[in-house]
Amino acid sequence: MDRIIVTPRLVLTLITKAERNSPELKWIHDIRSNEKATWWSIYGRSKSIKDTEKVLGGLLPNSENPYRVNYAVHSILDSSGGRIECESQTAVLDGKSTELIGFISLVALDASSLALPEELTSPTSPAASTLTVEVGYMFLPSGWGQGFATESLNAVFDACVRAPSFWAPFSNLYVRAIVNEENPASVRVMEKTGMKKRGVYEWTGKAVFLAGRWQEYSCLYIFGRQLLQE
Repeated sequence: MDRIIVTPRLVLTLITKAERNSPELKWIHDIRSNEKATWWSIYGRSKSIKDTEKVLGGLLPNSENPYRVNYAVHSILDSSGGRIECESQTAVLDGKSTELIGFISLVALDASSLALPEELTSPTSPAASTLTVEVGYMFLPSGWGQGFATESLNAVFDACVRAPSFWAPFSNLYVRAIVNEENPASVRVMEKTGMKKRGVYEWTGKAVFLAGRWQEYSCLYIFGRQLLQE
């Protein structure tokens, strides 16, 4: 996967590790400790670095699950601190400042992932050759309402397509997303990034603190998209 991805307004940095006192851990903790950024996270807001490190244990690649991709998202600023658009990576390398605004993850499904009915999973590809990953993202309020989530997700999806060898031996890559029905902003992002709504899943279980309250029931929209297909 690309180490750095540059779009007209953003710089995305691949994160493969986040050691204590590293800039990578600080980036992620700055987002995970923000109440509004984590409003829809089932893990809630991080109250300490240890909380963030615990969550990262399920996001960063390891020997058991190497198919985990994480990007920190920064917006590009001009000399006055305002956001700008750039035509190429040269503008970034020439010393433009950036501001952290978000974080994107793609994680291959494992035993801890939410099991969904067959009709809500990958529709066409043979299971043996298909890897399914779940996409998640968080953005600070300073990055809301400006199309940054759409722009960065499209860039990450394009990077996945450019790197078929990363997903080997799987020749098919399917990405799924789970969006709460009470989160219309994320529904719009899914629609703008080519994710197709597969159906609705009604979740019930042990209460989780989500969107400011304890919930034992959620109506979830399931989205999916085939990124690689042989």
